[in-house]
Amino acid sequence: MTSQNLHIGPDTAPDRYRLLRSIGRGGEAVIHLAEIDLAGGVEPVVVKVLDSRQTITTEEFGRISRKWNEQAELLRFVHRPGVVGVREHFEGAPIHRAGESAAVTGRSLVLVMNHVDGLDLRDWRAERTLATAAERREVMRTLEQLADVLDWLHSGKATPSGRQVIHGDLSPGNVMVDANGQATLVDFGLSKLTADHQTAEIWFTPGYAAPEVFDGKRTPGTDRYAFGAIAYFLLSGESPPAVPGLLADAIAALPPIAVLDAERRARIAALCSADPEQRPPSLTAWVQDVRQAVVSVQRDVQDTPPMPPAPPPLLPPPPPPQKRRRGRVLGAVAGVLVLAALAVLGVRLLGDKDGDGSKQAGGDRPAAQPSDSASGSASGSPSSDGVSLTTLAPAAKSEYAWFEVGKGTLNGRRYDTALVSAGPYKICDGSAAYDLGGGWKTLSMVAGVDDSSTHAAARISVTVDGSPVWAGEVRVGSPKPLSLDVSNGRRLEISYEDPGRTCGLGPLTLGAPTLKK
Repeated sequence: MTSQNLHIGPDTAPDRYRLLRSIGRGGEAVIHLAEIDLAGGVEPVVVKVLDSRQTITTEEFGRISRKWNEQAELLRFVHRPGVVGVREHFEGAPIHRAGESAAVTGRSLVLVMNHVDGLDLRDWRAERTLATAAERREVMRTLEQLADVLDWLHSGKATPSGRQVIHGDLSPGNVMVDANGQATLVDFGLSKLTADHQTAEIWFTPGYAAPEVFDGKRTPGTDRYAFGAIAYFLLSGESPPAVPGLLADAIAALPPIAVLDAERRARIAALCSADPEQRPPSLTAWVQDVRQAVVSVQRDVQDTPPMPPAPPPLLPPPPPPQKRRRGRVLGAVAGVLVLAALAVLGVRLLGDKDGDGSKQAGGDRPAAQPSDSASGSASGSPSSDGVSLTTLAPAAKSEYAWFEVGKGTLNGRRYDTALVSAGPYKICDGSAAYDLGGGWKTLSMVAGVDDSSTHAAARISVTVDGSPVWAGEVRVGSPKPLSLDVSNGRRLEISYEDPGRTCGLGPLTLGAPTLKK
């Protein structure tokens, strides 16, 4: 999503930061990749913006501003590898075009952080299978880095006064890993510390939120629970259970953990206990316990020297074939073939009868074809006149968000065959292209925002060989059935974006996308 020459800055320099694109959202704050001109060059930064609302009084905004500034100032004391650096924080005019800060109303609270060049933990993990000991050691080294920095933040050593620093929203999307393997915590949850900011929503990442977060409480224990969820994600490659009470059992059931004795399994699983008091205080010690199970016990086939080939068995040579034996074998084969032919003939005769004993018009009964209609079949298999678009791998996709095969619910109807928005910045915008190869006439699908979304709308555009086919907006509860002309097209591209340009897009679902001749 391009900013179209949007800026933000303090009142003394309102155009200081040039916004490039929205890259995420945390609570009511929107996170942007931006740049600043320094010493004749351009440097990238990350800008987190919390806008005021017109319903907020001057007194309320002042109270929120003081709390935001206190937390932001606290983060400026934190200087250590593994924690994103804070450049500055300020209050200023909302996002605006260059030179037009005086024309916009309202105020914004802004936190400017250093840009970390690398992959977030989701994309980093997607590049690893953990099939080798080297990859498992790499995962454990990343967990050790995170455990070390979190223990340091929670100990009070990060601030001169000895005050604890809590991240507040640990998840794979808030951890960046650079090319040197250094893991860095980013996007500390400042906006969540301003819960009175005209919202009843408690912002958290599902699966990584401890039970007490639902009551608005955040302590070092909540960070530890989220760390356990991250460990589960890295070791399994799967998202942690969304229900907090299930995570401890899920960790205990991981293959390298499940083989341990009951006492050690319980000690490891306790990190994700529903009771904060039961969670171990030292993440570093917890990781060492897990490391022995994950790395030391397992060995890989490719890490083990190959066994020498076994010597051939000392058996006598087989006797020469005899004519009488061959004749018996041929006779047996002929008998089997005759019986098989009779069985097939019997099945055919039975298949040619309908309920009243008469033969069906048109000959043999045709085999049933799997459906991929708007009812949401899970097969995705080609029927006699169509094929599911989910069976085609994307030929290209945008850098930060795209479509992947998934499931969704639109206006109460379940679609088990669907394309859904995916990628680290799927809440902003994305696209995917498919090579059709010509020969198709229509693309039918039901486009909408999933019923589970708290955000209302998405804008979609479809092009074939560069020419627009359809563009429009879809909303929660009002999906659009589409039948698009793709006659003999070779390149199909589907793109989407958040109409509000605030990276608040809900889960986008293209239900039962089917190409037909």
